[in-house]
Amino acid sequence: MAHPEQDLESPMRIYGIAFFEELYKSYYVYLCLVSKQIVHNPDDAEEIVSDVFVRLWNMRGQIGNIRSVKGYLIKAVYNASLNFVEQNHQRKEFTDPLHDSAYNVLAWDADYPLGQLFEKELLEIVIKGINDLPEACREIFLLSRDKEMKYDEISRKLGISVNTVKSQMKIALSRLRVIISKYMQ
Repeated sequence: MAHPEQDLESPMRIYGIAFFEELYKSYYVYLCLVSKQIVHNPDDAEEIVSDVFVRLWNMRGQIGNIRSVKGYLIKAVYNASLNFVEQNHQRKEFTDPLHDSAYNVLAWDADYPLGQLFEKELLEIVIKGINDLPEACREIFLLSRDKEMKYDEISRKLGISVNTVKSQMKIALSRLRVIISKYMQ
């Protein structure tokens, strides 16, 4: 297996998981710093970098020639970070007027029957979504959210890597976001 740092300037070929693990180990922290400079949030930066690695992995067979893997990763993280900032800015502009609307006040106020109904339905949907998660993913999510354990604590308790905990949390949160967003439509 070629080491990623030795193979930076050669055309990228289809590599297995070991190559991508080396890329991840070699560039993850640096790429998180690049993203954090743009998004100003370490958690968002980590998610962006992880997404870039997932996209690279998913397209590994169609990448063709990449002159510099490091350059590609930096550019991809840079662009994804800018897109994240732009999307969050637009989302904030779009949703800010809703915070003051009478509908929003009545719908989510627990003193109003409609608000109680929304709250109950949403809680049921979230609980069902959590129960539908794969077993390991659900266990990690519940340790993090219900037991308020940190990722490194979960890692030690379950005997898995912190990156596995992060990946499983990302899966759980992504699935729950989809479920909630479908409900909110």
